[in-house]
Amino acid sequence: MTLATKDNKLSVKPYPEINGLFYMDFPETNKEFEQYQDAAEVMDGQHRLYSFLPNIRTISDNDSYEIGFTIYIQPTLNQRRQIFVSCNEKQEKVSGNLLMWFREKLNMLSDTEKSYYNLISELNNNYPLHNRIIMGAEKVTRGFKADQIMDALKNAHVQDLGISDRLLNNEEKVIVICLYLTAWENVAGFRFATSSPKEAGVAVKIAGLRYMLLLLQPIWERAINLRRTFDTAYVEDTLCKLISAYGVERELFFNNSESKLNFRDRTNITHYANKSANMIRSLGAENFNPLG
Repeated sequence: MTLATKDNKLSVKPYPEINGLFYMDFPETNKEFEQYQDAAEVMDGQHRLYSFLPNIRTISDNDSYEIGFTIYIQPTLNQRRQIFVSCNEKQEKVSGNLLMWFREKLNMLSDTEKSYYNLISELNNNYPLHNRIIMGAEKVTRGFKADQIMDALKNAHVQDLGISDRLLNNEEKVIVICLYLTAWENVAGFRFATSSPKEAGVAVKIAGLRYMLLLLQPIWERAINLRRTFDTAYVEDTLCKLISAYGVERELFFNNSESKLNFRDRTNITHYANKSANMIRSLGAENFNPLG
């Protein structure tokens, strides 16, 4: 929301203890609101205020609600025109990924987001996704955006990974996911960091990564049912059996004519992953700690 003051009732004051920091007092009581009701006006974002009309509002008076805003101190007519053009004609949408980065820096992430964000940060520090995840707005050739990874991890229910008496902590999840994705690299013959889409197909795109993560849970559960340690040998053996069941060469699993159909959108990816998950469950079947 963009506001403009109309007189000097609302003014910026220097913060006494910190040089270069300023603040502005706003009315809080009904009496103060009466005194300041004409002190400012909305230049852009009026629709946010309309949502508080009695016949539209869905939140109660006791609900806390925050609205971010920018306020200009008594802008001239020419400045107001420039602000209007900037807000309505030259506005470029800020990416959700960059907004999430800002929210993390400002400690505004929800508890759920914090959990995933810490996990993603650690994945970005470890092979095979080392420096492949775009945490903000940095340029990474064929990189994955953090918000894409978060969405993929949520859909894969990675937070539900656990053993008989508890869920895995973040450190354990990082180990499991990195081991698991490295096994995919070894079996399907690609590298997240160096392979091109021409060589590896969708394996090095977000579509391929979504599919791989969706299969982590059933492969983890299979390790528990078979009383197998979740190590590279086990995961590679399971993936080899899965790909063999499809009758496709391992190096072509993500890069053949069928891939374009199976990975063309999220609906197809989910359908294909569900089919693959059922095949994994049929490969074999009590409680066992797969971390060894």
